Amino acid sequence: MNNLIKKTIDKWGNSQGIRIPKDMLSKIGIDNPVGQTVEIDVKGNSLTIQKKDSRSALQKRFENFDVEKYFKENGSREVDWGKPVGKEVF
Repeated sequence: MNNLIKKTIDKWGNSQGIRIPKDMLSKIGIDNPVGQTVEIDVKGNSLTIQKKDSRSALQKRFENFDVEKYFKENGSREVDWGKPVGKEVF
């Protein structure tokens, strides 16, 4: 299947832009493009656009964390923060 399309470069403020069709973005795993990080590289007379992971370091650390399993193994979801030290009465 041929993925070649022709697009016109438009001026956006002080930059230039090309609108990429949604179906093309979906083919590279970008279903929600707003805020998606991409890497753009120049190779010869071509531009290459690749999807990059937009998750924060904290999100990556917890990607396989199973909260239900954690609480089953460690008991209650309540946390004992100790006695009040000020006016924080609940």
